[in-house]
Amino acid sequence: MVYEVLAVVSGGLLGFGVTWAYLNYALKEEKAKEEEVMRAKISNVTSSVEPKLETKMEKPPSDLSEFVDYLCNKYMLSDVTLLTPDGLPIASNSPTPEEDAAIAPELIKVGKGMLNSSRILLSGENTRVLVMQVNPDVLLHARVARDISKREIERIGEEVNMVLEGII
Repeated sequence: MVYEVLAVVSGGLLGFGVTWAYLNYALKEEKAKEEEVMRAKISNVTSSVEPKLETKMEKPPSDLSEFVDYLCNKYMLSDVTLLTPDGLPIASNSPTPEEDAAIAPELIKVGKGMLNSSRILLSGENTRVLVMQVNPDVLLHARVARDISKREIERIGEEVNMVLEGII
């Protein structure tokens, strides 16, 4: 009787041990496959964003459309719209300047009301939208395809102010 009990207990322990080892091995393999798939997905999604050329403003732009193109090249922006706080476009290289001009003042109002900020950066899956009040008379709406730092946002505002002071 004792031998039978020992045989059943040792058989149960041996079966448990083998099952445990097999499940651990299978779980590790599955986790490795998931990580490999995740790496493949991430490598497909990510792409390096590099500036085309270092752009420098050698002379002040003759008009605002040149300046808007300059901003896009320098800061790797998809498109830029300069507008009044009332929503009237001043200059733009956007395919939809009217939509940008309609959205930007409302976003600034929400930003000032909720966040007490004159700069808003909305992030989506592939694009970011920057809306900022450059000065009391001008707003900037820009689409960005990369992460943009706070310092770059400040520099964009400073450059827009400098150019507008020179043109006006």
